[in-house]
Amino acid sequence: MLARHQQLFVTGLFVLDGALIFVAWIAAWWLRFHGLGWPAPLGVPPLSLYLWFAAVVTPVALLILRSFQIYRSSRTARLGEELVALAKGMAAVTALAGLASFFASGALSRAVLALFAALATAALCASRVAIRLALRALRRRGYNLRHLLVVGTGDLARELLARIAGHPDYGLNVKGLVAADPAEVGRTVDGVPVVGAIADLPGLVATSGAELVYVALPRSAYRAEEEALERLSDSTASVRLVPDLARAFTINAAVEELDGLPVVRVAETPDQGWNGVLKRAFDLAGATLGLIVLSPLLLAIAVWVKLDSPGPVLYAQERVGMNGRRFRMLKFRSMRVDAEAAGPGWTRPGDARRTRAGEVLRRLSLDELPQLWNVLVGDMSLVGPRPERPMYVEEFRGRIPRYMLRHHVKAGITGWAQVNGLRGDTPLDRRIEYDLHYIRNWSLAFDVRILLLTLARVFRDASAH
Repeated sequence: MLARHQQLFVTGLFVLDGALIFVAWIAAWWLRFHGLGWPAPLGVPPLSLYLWFAAVVTPVALLILRSFQIYRSSRTARLGEELVALAKGMAAVTALAGLASFFASGALSRAVLALFAALATAALCASRVAIRLALRALRRRGYNLRHLLVVGTGDLARELLARIAGHPDYGLNVKGLVAADPAEVGRTVDGVPVVGAIADLPGLVATSGAELVYVALPRSAYRAEEEALERLSDSTASVRLVPDLARAFTINAAVEELDGLPVVRVAETPDQGWNGVLKRAFDLAGATLGLIVLSPLLLAIAVWVKLDSPGPVLYAQERVGMNGRRFRMLKFRSMRVDAEAAGPGWTRPGDARRTRAGEVLRRLSLDELPQLWNVLVGDMSLVGPRPERPMYVEEFRGRIPRYMLRHHVKAGITGWAQVNGLRGDTPLDRRIEYDLHYIRNWSLAFDVRILLLTLARVFRDASAH
């Protein structure tokens, strides 16, 4: 019954999209040549020509949208991802129509193509939003539910239950838990009863009316997982396997395929694809603007450093950045040229190695400003974990768990740890905790927040020395 309802829904959605695309095409013709009052020096083409094109474009567009996985039923899918897929699909349709027009000696108006792309995309996205809102409202009222069982009673199963409870708009109704240990039958976990053991699965699916079964067992219970999957092969329920990644620090986790073989991506650089383009564009704009606006201050500091003590104005130190790549990080020199004659070390309050200018520059963090150049050339980002020297990286990676995960992103001039007062010679494990929190939760808005906090806190941070 459920499969039939899903098929009817998808078919209806397919027909609705076709109608919207067809109407958008004709509406684009009417707007261009009649509705907007634009001049038509070559005359108004007959509607019959565009009707013929609409009859061709509509099925082609539906096939292209289908290739973007638009019509796969998944109530837990994110609306934003679906809207982006629709926009990409319609961009491909418009490009294909334009190519066809080119080979047909420019039979189609470019303005009509542009209007069609805008109208069709807007109509399709609006329909998806309306449908999603309507379905979510129904599910909150107890309609259009999918009943399910959860195999597992441990932390992973409890996390799954919490996620389901937090999204009533998904319309997922948990009928009960299935335990790996028969002794657990009869108890409750987070208010959900344990209705049976894995050996009872086929019968439980039938008696509970479950249409979905989520298998959420720890990795240590792999034999129970194998048994559950084997038992479920004799049932009509759809099966979802929840991987146990509790002991793995996940960054940008997702599932991908390797020639048809499913692979769980556990740790991946979060600023890939459009995220990477967006962050790099933000860095370029910020670094360029900063260098231009602050150029008088940079020049004044350079003169002050040169006059204050003998030695170069800038100090270039080797640091470790993204993917372990080494680069030369720039700073205004704030210490004597022989500061590391006895070996490197953290700067401490009242450090005698500092110059008079350096004491002020370090307290106000102005010595870091030349790193805008490192951002401009791509060695660093405006926001990210602060880079360390190679010798410290080798030391820390041996005694700090997950230390190297911070190198999945570009090093930054400022970071989440720094705006929370963790700078210089502060507890390293706390700094790593904040760095990893930043990596897991990265967004452009988070970067902007950190930059604003930097202006508010770091330049008057008492821990800077």
